[in-house]
Amino acid sequence: MDKKRQTIETYDSAAERMAEKFNGVGARTSDIEETFRLLSKENPATLEIGCGNGRDAAEILKHTNDYLGIDIAERFIELAKRTAPKGRFEVADIESFAFPQGLDAIFAFASLIHVPKESLAKVIESARAALNPGGVIRISMKFSEVYKEVIKEDEFGVRTYYLYSQEDMRQMLKSFNLVKDIKNELRGQTWIEILARKSQ
Repeated sequence: MDKKRQTIETYDSAAERMAEKFNGVGARTSDIEETFRLLSKENPATLEIGCGNGRDAAEILKHTNDYLGIDIAERFIELAKRTAPKGRFEVADIESFAFPQGLDAIFAFASLIHVPKESLAKVIESARAALNPGGVIRISMKFSEVYKEVIKEDEFGVRTYYLYSQEDMRQMLKSFNLVKDIKNELRGQTWIEILARKSQ
């Protein structure tokens, strides 16, 4: 089985148990509020990449009715539709996803961590092309001093991750204006938290 398929199958088979864990940690409420404060328009068109069970979608929908959540795991999409019934959701692979145009905000909370470097630059460029001038993208990535692939087995199954340095991410986002670019420690893992705006 290829690594990507293995990761998807882990998410599908353990979706309910993972949802319990996600819900226990809580939604990214302050990050979502911070992101929407950068937008001055009503009802901003919003995409969430890797919406999971819809935990953050429920918070995002407090700021907009124009929301689309995508995830590669079908079971997560089923759960998300129940968690946030006002949202639109679809199963999609971000590496081949046709971004809707005219977006104002894109969230990628711990989802692009499964995208290898040769694909991630293309995903970010597609995201940039889809954003309106002044639109924002928020990304959280697992950090490493040097880019590397990590195959991890835990209570949920086997998943493949790709860890990036801050410089890797800055290079891929060089056509954006960085608003926030910090490292955070969370449950024994270092994360890069990025908030970037497309030039007006």
